[in-house]
Amino acid sequence: MELKYSKKFVRQLKEFKHDVKLFQSLSKKIKYFQSVSTLSEIQELVQIRKTTVHYRIKIKVSDKKVYRIGVSILKNTVWLASIENDKKRFYKQFP
Repeated sequence: MELKYSKKFVRQLKEFKHDVKLFQSLSKKIKYFQSVSTLSEIQELVQIRKTTVHYRIKIKVSDKKVYRIGVSILKNTVWLASIENDKKRFYKQFP
């Protein structure tokens, strides 16, 4: 599968540049996405709002910090679209 990043994702990621644990967890997820050949192999994906292309992935960094990544899957391309640590803000902005 091909992995791409939206401009919004990159911009939001820069806001969290101080969180080293987030970047370690995120790099593991990215390597995992690149090694996967089909969607059914990705266990962490949860479909959002009954759409067929929008999903979310939770990354638990610590007991109090949980990040949500908005993922859009179109054909054979996985788009990392959004990342937030606030649940309300994430679901308000994505999809």
